[in-house]
Amino acid sequence: MLRQGIRETSTIQKYPIGMRFAEGDRVFRYCLADSALPEKRGAGGGDTLHETTTAVVASAGDQDLTVVIAAADVAYVKDQFKNGYINIWAAMADPTQPCLKIKGNDADDGTNVVLHLEEPLLRDVPLGMGVDIHENPYRSVLTKAGGTPFVSVIAIPLVPVTINNFFWGQVWGPTVSIAHADGGIGAAVNERAVYFAPDGSIGTQTDVPGTVLAQYAGFMLADTTLGDDIFYMLQLSP
Repeated sequence: MLRQGIRETSTIQKYPIGMRFAEGDRVFRYCLADSALPEKRGAGGGDTLHETTTAVVASAGDQDLTVVIAAADVAYVKDQFKNGYINIWAAMADPTQPCLKIKGNDADDGTNVVLHLEEPLLRDVPLGMGVDIHENPYRSVLTKAGGTPFVSVIAIPLVPVTINNFFWGQVWGPTVSIAHADGGIGAAVNERAVYFAPDGSIGTQTDVPGTVLAQYAGFMLADTTLGDDIFYMLQLSP
């Protein structure tokens, strides 16, 4: 039995952030809310790009890398980047060491921060090399209820979540969501796919304003001859 149920929130972290839990057809990830989150709406990954450079030379085989605090950031707390990823760049659009897993990090010293890697560096890293750091995507989960067209949905809370609470976000399996256009999904012939609108609700591709490149959410599960259903197979992360 879980120490924290899938419909419970907690101010105390009980599992590693990003932990996967499967219950029958449904899959959940353990998340941390960076804002209050409504239920049944897609919640977004709130982390932004931490773009910086190396502060110390490192060699192939090393599993520690010291980088400068990114210009857009103020400070880093211990293990802020745990289970996140780092890309190391030789030049623009040329990542020489892509998606290395981060085991954890020290708190910064005011100028630099030491990252500890799960896997060794593939080659030498000179001073001043460009790096991009990404947090664990389930660490900074934000509401999309106000409309956030540049943020992807990473999970759906089953219950309302208070800011700074830990919760299980559904990422796969049968679920229901808020309809963007007040229902009618599946009313047209062969209309099976559903997409996330900027506010985290779901709809058809034409329901989503401004683009034909909306984020895919999943497909309708029931016979929608009556054209008014919001029960679908969520397909974010199996």
